[in-house]
Amino acid sequence: MQMTQVAQVALVALAALAGSEPPDPAGMAQLVTDFGLRLFRAALEARGDTNVILSPYGATSVLVALQVATAGRGRRQLEEAMGFSIDAPGVSAALRGLRRALRGQGHTLEVAQGLFVARGVALRGPFVTRLATALGPRGLARLELRNGEGARRVLNAWARARTRGLVSGLVPPGALSPRVRLVVASAEFFGGSWGVPFPPGATRARPFLRPDGSEAAVPMMATTLRLRCGEFESPGGVPFLAAELPYAGGEVALLLLAPLGRRVPIVTLAPLLDARGVTAWVAQLRTATRELALPRFSLETSWDLRGPLKALGILDLFEPERADFSPMTGEEQLVLGPVLQKVRMEVTENGTEAASASAAVVYSRMAPPEIILDRPFLFLIRHRPTGAVLFVGQVTEP
Repeated sequence: MQMTQVAQVALVALAALAGSEPPDPAGMAQLVTDFGLRLFRAALEARGDTNVILSPYGATSVLVALQVATAGRGRRQLEEAMGFSIDAPGVSAALRGLRRALRGQGHTLEVAQGLFVARGVALRGPFVTRLATALGPRGLARLELRNGEGARRVLNAWARARTRGLVSGLVPPGALSPRVRLVVASAEFFGGSWGVPFPPGATRARPFLRPDGSEAAVPMMATTLRLRCGEFESPGGVPFLAAELPYAGGEVALLLLAPLGRRVPIVTLAPLLDARGVTAWVAQLRTATRELALPRFSLETSWDLRGPLKALGILDLFEPERADFSPMTGEEQLVLGPVLQKVRMEVTENGTEAASASAAVVYSRMAPPEIILDRPFLFLIRHRPTGAVLFVGQVTEP
């Protein structure tokens, strides 16, 4: 999707939101899902045919906090890309309602959010109030962010503890410099048992077709069960199947999509991923008895989402001369740096564990580029009006 198309989609969503009743948690879920799937499509373009996983909810959580912290054109770009404004009527309440609704029955979902501010940075009072009003209680902590490696260890320990050890190393070495002033973090953990577990004894090695056409033997779980499934055709004429595998309690399910043709590239289905399309497919699924074979797998992906976010039109926040974080603090001019996310998921005969941690890193704007003459150099003393060189020399050892 081109940037202009993305902006049009987001503006339509914003206009619809502004002219309608305040969103409920289900409506908010559609907005979050739509943005998350567009972000995934943009991120997928750089990864190609590789195993990847992304958390739309986690990415949205940190970007909502950045809406509160920013102003000007960068803030508008955030709103247009995400399809909603945190200041629109009912949005804050809908986000909090969605968070409560996701906890549900029959599965485990734990969500944590943290705002880590460098010691010595004076926050504006209205910013702190708006953050609490918009997003509910969150962990606001002071941290010695100028100690890059020390702060990195603290943030990674925070993410590891809140994802039950599934996500480690969210912030890579060297990602934090003494210029860091703010880190907005989010962590999610999901645990769910299958409604009908796969019999461990039925798992056996079966061939799995790789994107390059070769095959590899992988552990394939198998069972016979009643599930909701259906066959569809993409606008481009690609037949595909959809199947919904529920977790215990029935509130959460794993939705599986695959081309019907075994050798049709999976990339042909990526453009179909949007909230409206997913909702339409699920509504048309019908319950039937099927034999299901699913690989037992584990995924882990680390992202820097700057490129995908720029592809969705969020540009100014990353530009030192254009970013506006004045709602947060008036002491320094700030700019958005890496937007990190690390996700891990394990699927076994018993169910699924998945966790993600996200962090948006905000820096003090870079100082002017340094000129360090730490090597031999030439010099001229020159009369500027006439151009006459009065002295010329070379320094090889001061």
